[in-house]
Amino acid sequence: MLTSGAWLCRVCWKPNRPQDTTCYKCKSPRGLTPDEAAEAVKAIDARKAIPEPVPDWVLALPVTIFRSYGKVWVRGGFGLLAVLALEVFAAVTDIDWYVVTVGFAVGLMVAGFLAAEVSEGMRNRETWSFVVGIALSAVAVIGSVTAFSIFAPDLVNPNAIRWGSVVVFGGAGVAAGIGLFLVLTRRDGRGPDPDA
Repeated sequence: MLTSGAWLCRVCWKPNRPQDTTCYKCKSPRGLTPDEAAEAVKAIDARKAIPEPVPDWVLALPVTIFRSYGKVWVRGGFGLLAVLALEVFAAVTDIDWYVVTVGFAVGLMVAGFLAAEVSEGMRNRETWSFVVGIALSAVAVIGSVTAFSIFAPDLVNPNAIRWGSVVVFGGAGVAAGIGLFLVLTRRDGRGPDPDA
């Protein structure tokens, strides 16, 4: 029941206080014509049909992981170049060691730069970045197992290396996969366009 001076919103049909200029429920302005109210109802229904955007806190985990990977992998690549210098000073004669060391160093640096780009793409909710992140995680698992088997075969138990790689890098792949699923199923993950 309306009190004296109260007005009824034509969009959501909720009563409002006499001093209110907009509806407390749907924020529609007071005094809409029937046509304007019908358009406002259509706009509200359209907004309700759009899934909620992917929250920033959901994407924070894969973004942080791949940003960290980017830094660590680039530094690891430079560290392997230092190993290359040690090989030169130690007068290693087997050219295969130079090729393997340079290959791993370049691979780490390229993967590091790519991981940094992936983290930026994930922040912008770009689909390609999550796909590349999953691929990078798979390559990281294989690469870490291979690197330990070549450079330090007897340093750590091979099973520990395999499981550690799966947990660390596979976890990043799972985080990227969840982010990809959310971005694909919840519009493009961006939320409504404020300029639309």
